[in-house]
Amino acid sequence: MRRSMNMKGFLLILGALFLVFFVCHRMLRGTLDEKTERETALRATLTRLEEENRDLNNQLSIVDTKDYIVSSAIENYNYMSRDDIRFTFSNPEALYAYSEEEIQILMDELAD
Repeated sequence: MRRSMNMKGFLLILGALFLVFFVCHRMLRGTLDEKTERETALRATLTRLEEENRDLNNQLSIVDTKDYIVSSAIENYNYMSRDDIRFTFSNPEALYAYSEEEIQILMDELAD
């Protein structure tokens, strides 16, 4: 005996499949839109960070130059003028005649 599906059942199954497809499509579309917005924001952040990195690299390239050291000492710290000579000490501890303990002993002796 051969059974055939009636039209009402077929349309019901077709409608259920369409509804499932539509719901899945909307969920995926929402996720895709969120990911697109996130990608746009991340690209903008990447561009800003690349520009900041480029600026910092430019600053870093001039930081160790004599002109930068002189201008920084003059502008920020008032350590020297334009005509002064710059010295760099490889062992700054050698500039101190006494250690902290020796200074404390001298201060104690002077207090007596």
